[in-house]
Amino acid sequence: MLGEGGQGTVYLGRDASGAQVAIKMLHARAAMDATSRRRFLREAETARRLAPFCTARVLDAGSHHGRPYIVTEYIPGPSLATAVAEDGPRTGSALHRLAVATLTSLAAIHRAGIVHRDFKPGNVILGPEGPVVIDFGIASAADYTVSGSGMAGTPAFIAPEQLAGERPGPPSDVFSWAVTIAYAATGRLPFAGSAIPAILMAIATRDPDLSGVPADLRPLLEACLAKDPAARPAASALLRALTGSDAATAATRPADPERTRAPRTGMRRRWAAGLAAGVTAVLVAGGVFLLYGPRGGGEAVSPSLSHGPSGEAVSPGGSLLYGDDFGERGNWDGYTFDPGAPGDRRTIRGYEIERGVYTVRADRSRPFNAALSPVPAKTDAAAGRDVLVGVTAELREGTGQGGFGLVCRWDEDVPSGYAFLLGLDGTARVVRQAGGRRLDVVPPVKTAPPRAGRAVRLQAACRGSRLTFWVDGTRALDAEDTSPLPPRPHSQVGVLARVPEAGGRVVTVSFDDFSVHKTG
Repeated sequence: MLGEGGQGTVYLGRDASGAQVAIKMLHARAAMDATSRRRFLREAETARRLAPFCTARVLDAGSHHGRPYIVTEYIPGPSLATAVAEDGPRTGSALHRLAVATLTSLAAIHRAGIVHRDFKPGNVILGPEGPVVIDFGIASAADYTVSGSGMAGTPAFIAPEQLAGERPGPPSDVFSWAVTIAYAATGRLPFAGSAIPAILMAIATRDPDLSGVPADLRPLLEACLAKDPAARPAASALLRALTGSDAATAATRPADPERTRAPRTGMRRRWAAGLAAGVTAVLVAGGVFLLYGPRGGGEAVSPSLSHGPSGEAVSPGGSLLYGDDFGERGNWDGYTFDPGAPGDRRTIRGYEIERGVYTVRADRSRPFNAALSPVPAKTDAAAGRDVLVGVTAELREGTGQGGFGLVCRWDEDVPSGYAFLLGLDGTARVVRQAGGRRLDVVPPVKTAPPRAGRAVRLQAACRGSRLTFWVDGTRALDAEDTSPLPPRPHSQVGVLARVPEAGGRVVTVSFDDFSVHKTG
């Protein structure tokens, strides 16, 4: 295995002639989703549109037992991120060659009408014939639609306009290229911070720290790191500057005449206000973070929840507070799921990284097993009170009575909160737990029973005293709690599995694509 990310796993193989190739296979849990399969194979379509020197050449693409794969030429060598970490910054002519080679690829990528959207040191391979740009898994072409206000990329390398909810374009790639070259030249980020929110705030509001960057490169990088994308030079202009044209002229030339517009006054202030307001959230997707910020000029998004025909949950109007596809180990309970381990090594909830899921088991040792999301934080009770929580669940095993689902307004210290449960027999219920008692808020209803190995989408909304539960897009329960839980100092959300406290029953369920939206 060469590596693993949010989309899939990359293996080293050989073709019929014995030549080494790289084989990227979509994760099995993602292969069940038609949209994921299309997005995965789109990477091959995107790469095939590029000149051969831009990236690893696509040799084949298809599906094997329902799992899509892409075969590319194998580029031996470390990534730029690994090389800098192990050998230190690039200097002298090596740095200049790196800048020219990556910029040549980026200019060609843009000429093909493609936006890479995740240009970073980890996606530059230092091959024997020179640097190669890889990983077009989230690339966007002109004929593809990018929906919503999400921004794709890695936080430290993302452009500031994306924090304001704007669609990334070629100037966004130029910004990411400049951050990458600054990192290669110095071994550190030009927008530093001790945590992701601090890095995002630096990108939105501060000037880059380019100390240590060679003097001949610094003006170019400063121009590329302009807050206003219209003020950044195009990749082609930068390439001319690096290969002989007047660097100062090229560095101050807007990227493309048709994109030139008046600088957006107050943009930095609006981005800072949006970030400070706490509406920026981060979604870890196998090394790729999705960022959701305020729409337009940092104005608050209306925190409402809409419904479609038959009561199905439609896109929530509120901002995304948190999301996780469990492709990488995050800040849930950081254990590896291993219920068969001996003694205190046994775990009944935790990550299964190879499957890209978080799995919870309820049994005699813990009949009610809830795992709580790190966002909203336990110390931020207000943020967790009015939310829409969603997750994709897959029943792995279940015997007798039992169920699984979601919790909201949960205080593990008491414990108290609301549980939205789908029973193994198809019973949907909303349960209020308080004072050691669990009571149905409204009478349970019957839905289709979950089947082992089949994914089911669950959504739960807590809005004031109103509680709503959806199963596979259909509203199963919608009720007002006439005795709502009083506000408590903790109000978290999460997932759970449950079995009766007596007997030897077991429920094991894997969760994926967890999300929390603010609603009202």
